Amino acid sequence: MASYKDQNTALDEAIARLEMKRDMKFEELKDQIDITFQSMKPINILNGTLEDLKNFPEVKSNALQLITSLAGGYLSKKLLVGKSSSFFKKVLGYLLQYGVTNFISKKVNTN
Repeated sequence: MASYKDQNTALDEAIARLEMKRDMKFEELKDQIDITFQSMKPINILNGTLEDLKNFPEVKSNALQLITSLAGGYLSKKLLVGKSSSFFKKVLGYLLQYGVTNFISKKVNTN
């Protein structure tokens, strides 16, 4: 009889250890899920991207060139075409925007 009691006690202890291990793994999993959700927030992604821009000057330069050329194209379209309901003027505005953006991009890249 003592043998059965010893086996039951050992089995109960093993079960208790496994339950503790399961609980610890579950807590680790919850922590990792929280870390993952925090890293997926748009503000954290944006902050990470900005940190990358700070660390790589060539990316920073390329981003500045891109923003300059896009802003120039957009502003030229708004200044020359404005708010138009005419389909022809809208198409002409987009073509103008595309042309000015490319022109500014080429001028900025040569400097």
